[in-house]
Formats: sequence, C-alpha cells, structure tokens
Amino acid sequence: MFQDDTSAGDESADDLASDTNTERSTDYGGSYLYEIGVTESNQQGLIRAQPPFQMDNSLERQNLIDRYKYLNDRNNVHHVYLMSHDGKVISYYTAQGKVSSVNSKLTNDRQLVKVPDAKYDEGNGAAGPSGPNWKLVESPQMDGSYGSNGDAIFFFTTDGHYVEWNGLYVVSEEPKNIQTPVTLTDEVDENESEN
Repeated sequence: MFQDDTSAGDESADDLASDTNTERSTDYGGSYLYEIGVTESNQQGLIRAQPPFQMDNSLERQNLIDRYKYLNDRNNVHHVYLMSHDGKVISYYTAQGKVSSVNSKLTNDRQLVKVPDAKYDEGNGAAGPSGPNWKLVESPQMDGSYGSNGDAIFFFTTDGHYVEWNGLYVVSEEPKNIQTPVTLTDEVDENESEN
C-alpha cells in the first residue's frame, strides 16, 4: 500500500534549509529553485572573496589589432601552401596581400522587407497584425545571385592570377622549407594501357 511520506520529506527539506541558512519552497520544483539559490549564493561569496581580475590591457585585443593592420596591407606578400589531408603540399603560391574567404561579403546578407497584409509570424520577424509587417529575408549578392559560395579561400598571386581553394592550407609571411612532392598526378590505369 502507498504510504504518504510528504511530512517526512518536508521535515528533511526544512532541516536542509535550516542547515544551509536558506529558505525553501514546498511548491513543485522547489528543490530546483533551492539549488539555484544555493549556487547563486555560493558564487556571490566566491566573487566577494576572489573578485575577477580587472585587466587594463589585453594581449588578445592587441594581437587582433596587429593582425588586422598587417593583413590589410596590400604590399604584404604571403607564401601559401595548398595541402592534402595527409599533410602533403599540392601546390605553392606567393599571394599579394590577404588570403580571403569566398563567403566574405561587401554588403549585409540579410535585409528587412515590408510585407503588406502579412499575418503575424514571430519566427520570421513580423511586427504583428496591428502595425507594419516586416520579414527578414536573404539579400542578393553583388552579382544578383543568392546562396552561399561554398567553403573556400581565394587570393591573387604576385603576378595577378586568381586562385581559389577549398582544402587545407598554410599561409606564412616567410617561406617554409617544405619539401614534399606535388601529389596531384595523372595516373594511367594499367588495364586501360594493355587494351
């Protein structure tokens, strides 16, 4: 037969609350709310005892600033090694300026458009039936097309040629002493050569 242990549970919860000097709730979810309170109280005590370090200078921010300054100089020449997944060099180029992502955009890739007499759609950003309705849509790219450009990088070589690559790569300010042979070769099928 089922035995009602509510009173015993209430007493142990009261003891726990008393021992930890916190209030408790008898509502459903009270243990969840209780634990949140204990966690918050503990964290506040730790913050008071060990306040976060206040930085007056960030090397991370300085690295980012220096990186952007360096990469934005069109006079820089980079050594670009296009790699296979097993770490071999497939091709090597000297790039003039920065190596870029094909997914970089000159304009925003989203825009708000007014939708006349649209029904309220919170997921698509409509303002509601009583006011102007707006929807977030994909913007066309500069060539008038839509969609992504895949996952690749591109750059211009020092002699002005365009190169695009969708694999692993290494970019360096200084040339690396990488001495692996080019791995993209045209192999002849032995069966075909016998026929």
